[in-house]
Parts: sequence; structure tokens; C-alpha cells
Amino acid sequence: MLAGCWGFFFMQFVDAANIDQCLQNQMATASDSVTIGELKALCDTSTVIRIEDDTEKKDGEVAVTPAVDEGAVTVESALARRLTFESEHNSPFSLLPHKPNYIIISNNLASANEQPFKEAFPDRNVNFQPWETKFQLSLKVPLARGLIYGYGDLFAAYTNRSFWQQFNKAGSSPFRESDHEPEMWLSFRNDMTLFGFHNSVIRTGLVHQSNGQAGTLSRSWNRVYADFIFEKGNWFFSAKPWWRIPESTKDDNNPDIDDYLGNFEFSGLYKMGNKNLDFMIRNNLSDNDNHGAFQLNYSFPLSKNVKGYVQWFNGYGESLIDYDAYSNSIGVGVLLSDWL
Repeated sequence: MLAGCWGFFFMQFVDAANIDQCLQNQMATASDSVTIGELKALCDTSTVIRIEDDTEKKDGEVAVTPAVDEGAVTVESALARRLTFESEHNSPFSLLPHKPNYIIISNNLASANEQPFKEAFPDRNVNFQPWETKFQLSLKVPLARGLIYGYGDLFAAYTNRSFWQQFNKAGSSPFRESDHEPEMWLSFRNDMTLFGFHNSVIRTGLVHQSNGQAGTLSRSWNRVYADFIFEKGNWFFSAKPWWRIPESTKDDNNPDIDDYLGNFEFSGLYKMGNKNLDFMIRNNLSDNDNHGAFQLNYSFPLSKNVKGYVQWFNGYGESLIDYDAYSNSIGVGVLLSDWL
């Protein structure tokens, strides 16, 4: 009886010692975004205490057998956890967040772009206010997994970005613009390293973007794109070049849109625990008539399910109707889902 009790307490001591050593090892190498709780869960499952049968060991002798080498225990990056979460939700009816979902109160420090509406409605008094509510809803659904010889996941998504003149009571609080962006793409997991950056994912897809308007207010374009996603530590980057699908002169409402929105988008995110700082850059790379855009976002926790959100946009193309009009807006609100 006494030997049994001693064996039990010795087991607990050895277990605690192994977990403590594992925690020290993991804390020395883990990313800043990993919590103590996640490390404890890893170490708790990575160490197994086994007492062998009395016929194999002497009475009271304890054998300690680690399930895996502690030095080999690694912590998934935020991107890997996101991809794992998406792969586990494989039902055709699983709606997943795509781009960030947010709602903010925004102020355009530049002049409001009223000219397209004055041309469309010459007999109306168009008077937009600098303050408006901006929100984005973005969802995706997996359509097929392992589509090409076991590789390549097919997704479809829809993103809506709207600009609501909520405080413009004289104008009946109209929606100044609503942009619709359906897209479909193939996503491939990758394991290539370039200059110390791990290329985790390559995507290639087709995207249509339109404001759903008719006549002189209509704006739309179609693109084929590739998206190369890299990560290193707490940094994540996306290099996304595209090619605009040509339209006939008769149907093209904005033939110079790529002069303002460019031919690529480069974005990055730095993860600081449960806070994110991310940016987006677009540019036409023209020496003669250079146009582009820069957006900076910062998110921080407000509660378990909601984050605070600050967004600054400077440049062209904050909305499709403004693709050739300069905007300089800053907004504050809440974020319901982030990139990572």
C-alpha cells in the first residue's frame, strides 16, 4: 500500500518535472503570438508517464517514456492554425470568413467625389458629407478538396463593401456606394523558402468586381490573379499580381481603371499576440502618371468575440466609384473577423 502511494506521488513529480522542462523549451522558441495556455496544452500531451508491469521492473521502479522528442515539439503559426481550421470545416454548407469583416465610422479628409452623381442626376442637389459608415462583409465556402490529383482546394467567396451616408439626413441617408466582389480560386499548400521567408500558400483565381449600377455610374472589371503568401515569425506577406481581362470599348465603363488601381497588391501583417497591424499597397508603377493606394489597419481586443478596429486609407480606389478620385479617410469601429 505504501509502495503504491509512493509510486503515485513520484509519478506526479516526474510528470510535473517533464512538463516544466517542456514549457521552458517551448517558451525559448515559440512565437510571441502563442499563449501560455497553448504551450501547457502542448506539453501536457507531449509527455506520457508509463509504469511497467511488475514482471518487467522491480517493485516501485518507474519508467518515463516521452511520446515525442520535446525538442521536436513545434507550435503552429497563426497562418497554419487558420488553414487547419478551414480544412476541418469541409462541409459545402460551411461559411467561413474571407477578408476582414468590420463596421467603422469613417471621415474622408479629402473632398467628397460628387462629380459622377452630378453628371448622372443634373437636376438634383448632390451634397455628400465627409462622415459616413463603412462596412465590409466577406464570406467564403469550400467547394472541393484535393481537386487535382489530391492537391488544390477550390473556394468561392463574396465580399461586399458599402459606404453609407448615415448622417446625411437632408439626403435621406443614402448608400453612396456598394461594391460587390464574387471570386473563385484554387489554393495550394506549399513548402518553399525564399530568402528566409516560407511560402506557405499559392492561390490562383478569377475575380469580378462591380458596383451594380447602370449608365454613367456603372463601374466594373474582371481579373485573373495569383497570390503568393509568405510568413516568417510573426510577419505574414501577400504578393498578388493580376491581369485585367479586356472588355470591348462599348461595354467598358472604366477603361483606365488599372491606371489608378495598378496591376498588383502587396500586403503584410504583423501579429502581436491578440493584436494585429497590417497594411496594403497598390501602385501602377508608372513614372509619368503614378497612382496607387496605401491602407493601414490596427486591431485590438475589446471582448472575446469582437475587436476594436482603426483604418486609414490614402490614395485611389477606396470604392469603385472613386477609382479615379483621391481619398484620405480614417475610421474607427469594430472588427468581427480578422485575416489571422
